Amino acid sequence: MNNEKIEGIGSIHGGEYEKISVEGMGKLKSDATVKHISVEGMFKSKGKIVADEMNVEGMARIHRDLKIKSLHIDGLMKVRRASISAGKIVCDGLLICNREVLADEIQVDGMCSISKMYGDHIVIENNISKLSDTKIPTNFMFLVKGYFGRKISLTHSLVDIVECTELEASGLKAAVIKANKVKLEGNCIVNKLYCDGEMIIDDSCHVNEIISKNKPINMKKEIGGMADVMLTKILDLYKEGKINADEAEKMLGASGKMPSQSSNSSVSTPWEDDGKLRVVAFIGKKLLKKGEAGAKSLEIKIEGEVKNVECYGSLQCGTISGSASAGGSIHSNDIGGNASCGGSLTCASISGNVSAGGGVHINR
Repeated sequence: MNNEKIEGIGSIHGGEYEKISVEGMGKLKSDATVKHISVEGMFKSKGKIVADEMNVEGMARIHRDLKIKSLHIDGLMKVRRASISAGKIVCDGLLICNREVLADEIQVDGMCSISKMYGDHIVIENNISKLSDTKIPTNFMFLVKGYFGRKISLTHSLVDIVECTELEASGLKAAVIKANKVKLEGNCIVNKLYCDGEMIIDDSCHVNEIISKNKPINMKKEIGGMADVMLTKILDLYKEGKINADEAEKMLGASGKMPSQSSNSSVSTPWEDDGKLRVVAFIGKKLLKKGEAGAKSLEIKIEGEVKNVECYGSLQCGTISGSASAGGSIHSNDIGGNASCGGSLTCASISGNVSAGGGVHINR
């Protein structure tokens, strides 16, 4: 097989080659099968390329499909109206593709703007500083968006759709991510995330919607604004009988935000945050009122002294230093304030007024 080297300006016809080297300005006019391609200058391909290895340190424009075992980009590669199929892709420069990029392993340590990315293990570490090591002037980036056919961002790598087994990303902006395992950090922005395995998402990221079919949700760090979404998902799994109470508690703990730890993740309630202990009941999302059948069947026992307490069912407790209210009966020691209940009242003493739907028994 022949070797082809262009140091000035030249063209290459299709065929089989051992090596193609472009140090000046070269054009591939038709399909070619090559073991090794090296681009240090400017290269334009009008033919399909099948290659074992391709290294791009200059600028390459690819207009037909590229099938390759190993692709390494230190400069700039623009793939327009064509796709890349590879075993491994390493991009320390800039990769733009308005169709598909498919590889078993993809590692972007520079920047990319891609329509669809498919792979087994994908790592995207958006790093504009890597471009300073290439021949690409970063101030030129703002002027070439129309030329490249896709938007270019200096703050994020842009991928419309990512589908893979495992994804690790920093500084990624994506419309849809589908993966079995996901780790997001460094201000990632995602519209929809489909993940049935472990999710690690740090506080700097924003995910609009998380969709998970299976129960193993292991959120190491919860992202801002996503606590309500994850809480709802876990509660749905519990209500559907897919997990038990212990599993739900572990998942809530793993999410980094238990419902009681933040008012942002609490259920909206019709009362003020006044410090009063309230024991209530829900059917679905409906808050039962005092005296309703579902609430009256509740029997709550509280150990020790409480200040003010309001229970939508029946209440049994020790000393109440303040007021007490219950939808059912009250059985307690001393009550330091007023007491009202829908059933009977039994206590050692009471300092305030009494209102009861049943009998009142003072055991002095």
